[in-house]
Amino acid sequence: MSVEKKLKGKFKPKQSGTAKDFALYLIGNGYSFSYKENEKTGDITIDINFEYDALFEDAKQAFDSMEEKNNPQISIFEEEN
Repeated sequence: MSVEKKLKGKFKPKQSGTAKDFALYLIGNGYSFSYKENEKTGDITIDINFEYDALFEDAKQAFDSMEEKNNPQISIFEEEN
């Protein structure tokens, strides 16, 4: 018997700048991924296959951090404080 587990992450950045930052993170960490941009809406999707749950969690944490960093509303609040 042979068993194979595949994890696929589908990341859809909402903040401008996140797609580039995340792609650079993935390249720097040796990931293979596909990058697709919808011609009509401009929406970006980054698909990645992972071997382990921990690798997915690390990438998700990096992605979430980049989305937060690139959110202009958060930047405004930080400048006021």
